[in-house]
Amino acid sequence: MVNLCTDAGHGGTDSGAAWGGVLEKDMNREYTLQLNEELKRRGYRVLTTRKADFSVPPLRTRCQLVNEHHRQESPGFDAVVSIHCNVAAAEDQATGQLRVYPNRRGFYAIYSEESSKSTALASAIANACKDAGIVLSHGGMLSTVKLGRTLAWIHRTTPPSTLLELGYMTNPEDLELLQQESYRSTLITAIADGIAKYLRI
Repeated sequence: MVNLCTDAGHGGTDSGAAWGGVLEKDMNREYTLQLNEELKRRGYRVLTTRKADFSVPPLRTRCQLVNEHHRQESPGFDAVVSIHCNVAAAEDQATGQLRVYPNRRGFYAIYSEESSKSTALASAIANACKDAGIVLSHGGMLSTVKLGRTLAWIHRTTPPSTLLELGYMTNPEDLELLQQESYRSTLITAIADGIAKYLRI
């Protein structure tokens, strides 16, 4: 049986991004729970880091728990997928005020160039989203090298992993779409299709 791990980014006192009255942690959880149901419907076994809005252990600890489970199970996790939403904003060094870049929008999967499986997982999901008509940023994929930093869910977990940025909360179109049930269903189906394609490689 295929074993998958999903992570709804942030939670509890860690809200993640906040924009337009929407908290990233809530968006992440809604998408993750629906993705879990879709993956289970397809016959996969799914374990997830959180199902409700509560504080979770630090990232490093969560990664250690995932790795420990992966070692103890046979064959362990086939993939790890962490769900997040993005913002495009930075502090203006001259004024100290927040500068927003509302034109940035789109979905992309972050991966490690050092892992062929992480690359293949991100590519399969990005291609499925493209086929579904989802607007993409960075062509649908961004390596941690180009991102300019390491990510715990990608570099500190043993199984093949990707972190999905569903869209930019600072973009009005993305934020509106992310809250629509029909769009959520389309995006969830595309992500699950990508995971399924990766598992067939």
